[in-house]
Amino acid sequence: MIDLTETIIDKAMRLIARGLAANRLKTVASGLENIPAHGPVLIVVRHYHHLYDGLALFAVLPRPFHIVVTMDWVQTKPTKIFMESINRWARWPMVLRGDALRIADNKQSLFSERDVMRYKRRALRQSIELLVEGRVLVIFAEGYPNIDPVHTPKTEPDEFLPFKAGFVNIASAAERRLRGKVPIIPAGLRYNEGKPWIGHIAFGEAIYRDEFSTKLELIMFLERKVKDLSCITCDKKS
Repeated sequence: MIDLTETIIDKAMRLIARGLAANRLKTVASGLENIPAHGPVLIVVRHYHHLYDGLALFAVLPRPFHIVVTMDWVQTKPTKIFMESINRWARWPMVLRGDALRIADNKQSLFSERDVMRYKRRALRQSIELLVEGRVLVIFAEGYPNIDPVHTPKTEPDEFLPFKAGFVNIASAAERRLRGKVPIIPAGLRYNEGKPWIGHIAFGEAIYRDEFSTKLELIMFLERKVKDLSCITCDKKS
């Protein structure tokens, strides 16, 4: 159930996103009919751009949603305080990527290895709670975008990273709490660079954990589906 506070927050976030996207990004969506109008939804989407991916989602998703975000890129205490405050306000779960901390340009990180697990546990609890409350949760299962001003292990423009298993653990735990199924929506994403960039986001049909015999089978299926929906070669063929 969405309360008045969340409605206000959602409208504020959309206004901010619209301002950031103005003259920079136009988004075209398909498959929106695959997103349930009510109840918990877990969207697993390709991660291409550190900023535009979120703006594209705000432009097309009809329901309020929450994104699992990383914080390891933060390098100053004022930025850390600001970002954590905004994310708590929006109820966006925050995680740290341990490998990103270890290669942070040899700078003194604001976070320690111990913080990685602390953030992970808190993000897991919050993510499960959001789904139990019937909300929409978005996860970039690759962990890194293709374009990032701080760091990304991707070296090719169309590279995909193997999906991390966190989204399966979240769905599983939420289903135990709900005693029901959580639909997982794969989402593909690609861009045509220009002025503005054109973002193409495609939502696939819902899949469910119990359709797969193992966690690995589910993860590999999602990887293939998100790649297909991203249709990297679409513009090259046309």
